Amino acid sequence: MNEQMYGMRKRFTSYKDYANATMTKILMPGELEKAQKLTVTESRTVCYLSKGGKFVKSILPLPAQFSVVTKIISIDYDRDGKMDLLLLGNHSDNRLKIGSIDANYGCLLRGDGKGNFTYIEQDISGLGIKGDVKSVEEINSAGKKYLIVGISDQPAQVYKEP
Repeated sequence: MNEQMYGMRKRFTSYKDYANATMTKILMPGELEKAQKLTVTESRTVCYLSKGGKFVKSILPLPAQFSVVTKIISIDYDRDGKMDLLLLGNHSDNRLKIGSIDANYGCLLRGDGKGNFTYIEQDISGLGIKGDVKSVEEINSAGKKYLIVGISDQPAQVYKEP
């Protein structure tokens, strides 16, 4: 917390002081009363699909859970008229204690048009994106579709859709 809130460094000069402090000692007078309480109820990678005017949660396949997802693009990868999902992400600049979260090389999920998705293996999808994906754009050029993937501290990668 000292690293996130500079003012804490003056109030807690040792780990022992911080370890023994209660919330009323950590926060300034009045801060605890103003604090907003948030609760995490879902930690899986999911998508919400509009069905009958309501959003219905669809839990994505296991490979979608392997890493941080920062970008999602819906495309009809196999041209069957049903939207597929491409999940991109990773986060490798974590502190040593946590380590890199970088097991996403481009997770392609084939949609069945009913809200279910199936993972497409890397050797079939042709994707091999390494690094922290920060952006992705689909462009059309000369009648062909391309994905341009922006990766932190790397040149952009270009993939031609089949």
